[in-house]
Amino acid sequence: MRRHLDKRTSNRTPQRVKTIGVTDLRQRTAEILSELKASDEPIAILQRSQPTAYLVSAEQFEADRIELRAARRALFLREVRESEAEYQAGASTSYADVDALLEDLRG
Repeated sequence: MRRHLDKRTSNRTPQRVKTIGVTDLRQRTAEILSELKASDEPIAILQRSQPTAYLVSAEQFEADRIELRAARRALFLREVRESEAEYQAGASTSYADVDALLEDLRG
């Protein structure tokens, strides 16, 4: 099954993330924040050549939060519908108590 990215996601998905060292960030904070706002692409902050954090514009952060919240809600609702269908089909499992359920979940 091939999955397709929605246009909003594919248009925003960076091919390469711009990187900046912690020292450079400290020295040029205002300039880097201006660049970030203008480009709307994340910047990886490197410490000892390893990414330690990502900077994103406030606008992008809020948009991503809204999109993530919607995706989580859609997933939750899909799982509820699947569970209801399983229950109606008689394919659900009953447990004597919470301990039995937890034991089954742990595998």
